[in-house]
Amino acid sequence: MTYMMPPIVDMRLRPPIPAWTRGSVFRTAMHYPRKMISFKGARSAWLEDLDILFEEMDSSSIRYGVLVGRASSGAGNLGGVENREIVEAVNTYPDRFLGFLGVDLDDIDRGLAEIREYASETNIKGVSIEPGSARDPRWSDDASLDPVYQAALEHDLPVSISLSGLLSVLGGHDITWSSPVSIQRVAQKYPDLKIIVSHAAWPYAAEMVVVAMACPNIYVSPDLYAATKDMICADTYVKGANMFLENQTLFGSAYPVKDIQEAVRDFLDMGWRQDIIPKILYGNAAKLLKLDLG
Repeated sequence: MTYMMPPIVDMRLRPPIPAWTRGSVFRTAMHYPRKMISFKGARSAWLEDLDILFEEMDSSSIRYGVLVGRASSGAGNLGGVENREIVEAVNTYPDRFLGFLGVDLDDIDRGLAEIREYASETNIKGVSIEPGSARDPRWSDDASLDPVYQAALEHDLPVSISLSGLLSVLGGHDITWSSPVSIQRVAQKYPDLKIIVSHAAWPYAAEMVVVAMACPNIYVSPDLYAATKDMICADTYVKGANMFLENQTLFGSAYPVKDIQEAVRDFLDMGWRQDIIPKILYGNAAKLLKLDLG
């Protein structure tokens, strides 16, 4: 199909920079390409070459990639990235990357201190937690997370809550920890807090759509789970956006899990209403992250 590409905001992209590649984060994120023939992976990811990634981004009209922080305190093989290195990356490549600060749920006080330290940095646009795959998993409405939500509100930053069955498994837990039901309680407790559900609680897609319907401050970001041909549950996210969530759905590739160019091609063939594609690819993200895409 032919489509005039807007400047896309990729809501989940972890580039091959030393902060990621020297630890386990980048290799773990390559789970699908390393284990399943249907996920070929990007040339830049296999070679861990940033310049090639930029070429791939340009060819796919990716204006910004969002570096979603991970600080998982050794849960499974997930690894972690220091927030100072996220700040360094977005400062080094301000025309390429935006950053979300990761909070280690085993050291929330440190995470709060780093939010205070880095929240005003250019291109820092949010906070990231992964409660269902932490070393000690917890639900999103666990009282221990209230200070994180309050800090995000104080600094006017959205919170990314990453949930997926695979993420929970890689963290050493069962897939029930990827259920989005507890996020509804968070969203209703903090109605002014913008919440992005990264990986969109896959495979609990129907529950995710209904929770987002109930809470206009929740954004559904299925990334590869709605940008991969023949992916199970993808049609639920698409139908959800087409019927109810056109202003609450975001695009992501989940690179290096998914080749960016392939993700965009597959996304465009998923059956989205044509009139909402610009919102999902950039409009919703631009408004949420306060971007001027010119």
